[in-house]
Amino acid sequence: MLRRPIMGGVFGQGEFELATQPTITNGLHAVRFLVIQPRAGRVLAIAESKTEALAGARRVLRATGAANDEEPRWVQPRLWSDAELSVVSEPPPRPVSRRRREVFTRSGGCCKYCGTPLQLDGAWHVEHQLPRALGGTDEALNLVAACERCNLQKGTMTALQFVAAGGR
Repeated sequence: MLRRPIMGGVFGQGEFELATQPTITNGLHAVRFLVIQPRAGRVLAIAESKTEALAGARRVLRATGAANDEEPRWVQPRLWSDAELSVVSEPPPRPVSRRRREVFTRSGGCCKYCGTPLQLDGAWHVEHQLPRALGGTDEALNLVAACERCNLQKGTMTALQFVAAGGR
């Protein structure tokens, strides 16, 4: 039997628990939900669904006068002050992978096709000279640095086809 404390409302601060009990109903595996008060050894409600079990337990607590709905027994504390939420900081820079760094260095920091200077942590593509769609691999000799524009224009052409077509 699995048990979890129920917090808030008529249930207070963990005095009651929602328990699940595996059963067999009509030859099929099922789960029965129980609302229990472990210290007193009482079962307040049993049902086939969680919501029915909780609703039944609420009815029992209200009928016996043990429930006090007007005044909550616990209050969610503030997690952060307003000052902490208003502070906006930039996310830390993403680390550059070793493979991406090697491709950048081998390409001399420039686009393979148009020669545009690239930033190591900038927006550029690791490009396949022989596209994977045509059987190219991820081996280091097949990878070059390319600016976004050249890589998108090249598409599934080989590097030779792109240059011959007057790419960029």
